[in-house]
Amino acid sequence: MTRSTSRRSKGAGQVWALLAIFVFMPLPLASNRTWALALLALLVSGLAVWHLWSAGPSWWQRESDVFRRARVPAWLMVGWLVLLAMQLLPLSNAVRSGLVHDPMAGFPVVQGEMAPLSVDVYSTRIYLVRAWVLALLMWLVFRLIDRRQRFEWLVKALLFSGVLQALLAVVLFAAGAHYSLFFVDVEHGFRAKGTFVYHNHFAGYMEMILAIGIGLMIGKLDGARVEGWRGKARSWLALLVSSKAVLRMMLIVMVIGLIASRSRMGNSAFFVSLLLVGGLAWLAFRHIGERTNMMRALMLFIASVVVLDVVIVGGVVGIEKVMHRIEATNLRVLEKEEAERVSTRVSGDVVEGRSPIGYREESLEERVGPGVRALDMVRDFPVLGTGGGTFHLAYFPYRPQDVNGYYDHAHDDFIEFAAEVGLLGVLVLVVLVGHSVYRSFRLLLDKSQEQFVQGMAFASLMGVVELLIHSSVDFNLQNLTNAALFLVVLSLPYLIQGWPQHERLARHSLDERVPSRYNRSRSSILILKGES
Repeated sequence: MTRSTSRRSKGAGQVWALLAIFVFMPLPLASNRTWALALLALLVSGLAVWHLWSAGPSWWQRESDVFRRARVPAWLMVGWLVLLAMQLLPLSNAVRSGLVHDPMAGFPVVQGEMAPLSVDVYSTRIYLVRAWVLALLMWLVFRLIDRRQRFEWLVKALLFSGVLQALLAVVLFAAGAHYSLFFVDVEHGFRAKGTFVYHNHFAGYMEMILAIGIGLMIGKLDGARVEGWRGKARSWLALLVSSKAVLRMMLIVMVIGLIASRSRMGNSAFFVSLLLVGGLAWLAFRHIGERTNMMRALMLFIASVVVLDVVIVGGVVGIEKVMHRIEATNLRVLEKEEAERVSTRVSGDVVEGRSPIGYREESLEERVGPGVRALDMVRDFPVLGTGGGTFHLAYFPYRPQDVNGYYDHAHDDFIEFAAEVGLLGVLVLVVLVGHSVYRSFRLLLDKSQEQFVQGMAFASLMGVVELLIHSSVDFNLQNLTNAALFLVVLSLPYLIQGWPQHERLARHSLDERVPSRYNRSRSSILILKGES
């Protein structure tokens, strides 16, 4: 075995280890516990050390094309880590008074001549570890997913994880499972949630995996017209045995899981983003002017998702339950006759217990209330915030007197980020998301790009739009698994751009090779007939 072959085999082993981490992350309660975070930090850090050791002492001199394109998000993640570290540095009263309006009010923990900006140093340290894990994962993706074959492995691994979660969610939901896992009481009798504890986090995970799967399907669409019943019959038979049919079934399974979660904003965000980004893609293909068949196939596919997945499959699963919850979001109290549960908030997750007084549906006003009141925190801590992961403590002085209960999240990711990391931290995140969206738009409008690349750009745009919509009334990005998957979605336009020509034109599946041979033989016949 030559040295180059050995290096490639080691690289392949690191890629498979990275994919295994992505599949593993949702399993232990979505890695949303401190012990799961510690285990994940060890795994990711170990993989990073393995990669650096195999790359040699001059690893920085052998940057891949992907990493060179992704320097902006890479440096933004470094800036994010530096910002969180600054919240832990001890500062004098004079410096703190210049960064916050009233650093002493309501926060005795920050009193003293030299004290950090964070109102809860322990929580911010854990938050910094989470950020370190996310930054390392993003760095490893940019370093290891440097060719088309590895990119396809990544997509297939994420789809496998999504289907696994959807199947587990549906089976446990149908069985009404109730068990204790890692000292957490989990009940599946009311909403599907897979291995997640909170059903909205499960819905957010499904949304992003579905976006990746739909983008992959768009990259495989043909759209060519077939004349005659024999040609149509052959095309349908070829479709049934192709990878497209398997992928379509996987999408249906994940849509079933999303609907069974009965997440109001999760389902709404999925279909709104599908129609919105689908319309943008149609306009982009129309702008290119060379893919009329592709435009037709795209519209038919989106229509099939809406009709087949929502109307038919959703009618069997129970989409009317989701619609009923959406219609009732403006009501103060909605008593569910079929439910006998009361939700209490514990460590960011919903723990359901039985009660004879019935189920009290959370209204839209109650969902967004903490976030609106948390705007006062942004006003008092505008630059660097109260500290990463400190909302559960920092919100107490701002909570209205007539409000009881414990809030550990704002139910609005935008406001929670602004409160915890300040406007400077929000600026870093906005540039990170905006740069990725800009890259995806450029790929959609670039007529020189192949269809597969544009399909994955569609996936990135759809995943970003749907999670931003969902995050306006929830805290998906505070979940480690969903935050890591969101970074992968943001990374897609950097991974797919600029593949070598031989990789861009490579065809791996049987259903792609057969039509090409058919087209070549048909062209030969036309030439023999003297036709152009």
